[in-house]
Amino acid sequence: MEKIILKPLLHRGQECIGIYFPVNYKVNGALQKAKAARFSNTHKCWYTPLSKENYNKLIRALKGLAEAEQSALHEYLQQKKKTEQPALPVTVKRANETRQTETVKWVIQKPVVYKKEKISAENAHVLPAMEEMLKLKAYSQSTIKTYLGEMTQFVIALKNIPAGALKPEHLKRYLVHCYEKLGLKENTLHSRMNALKFY
Repeated sequence: MEKIILKPLLHRGQECIGIYFPVNYKVNGALQKAKAARFSNTHKCWYTPLSKENYNKLIRALKGLAEAEQSALHEYLQQKKKTEQPALPVTVKRANETRQTETVKWVIQKPVVYKKEKISAENAHVLPAMEEMLKLKAYSQSTIKTYLGEMTQFVIALKNIPAGALKPEHLKRYLVHCYEKLGLKENTLHSRMNALKFY
């Protein structure tokens, strides 16, 4: 029985399960038939977005054909689980006081609603990846909302064209289109340009 290795993989800003194995046409055919994974020319492996549903679909497609080695994936998920705890104890020292432990309360902000029905599957990963990057850079919720709104307009305009396949000249043509055809004002155009810098 074929042995495959499942590992965490970041593909186009999206968390995925990387599927690694030597060339095997039966396994390739099973993955294609079940639509359980896609092939990445960039990473030279099969992959599927990281979720319990996709994992189960993948295991069902491989049943009887391959045995999965998943230790790297399990380790990644365990580590991720630890870092997503809602509160962590920390030690602080105040003037004229002994050390004491307090609990840090995390502020959970409402997620930005994306217009998923208008965004193709090819670009569904763009907005969540961008939101995560903006939060890591500590941008304000107002700026995040503005930039995501501008990027939403961009990916809607792309339709089925993958955002990752675009080159700088394509972006320049798009911005000229926004100015000439859509009549965007200077401030809006600058917001859109700044938003595009994050992808």
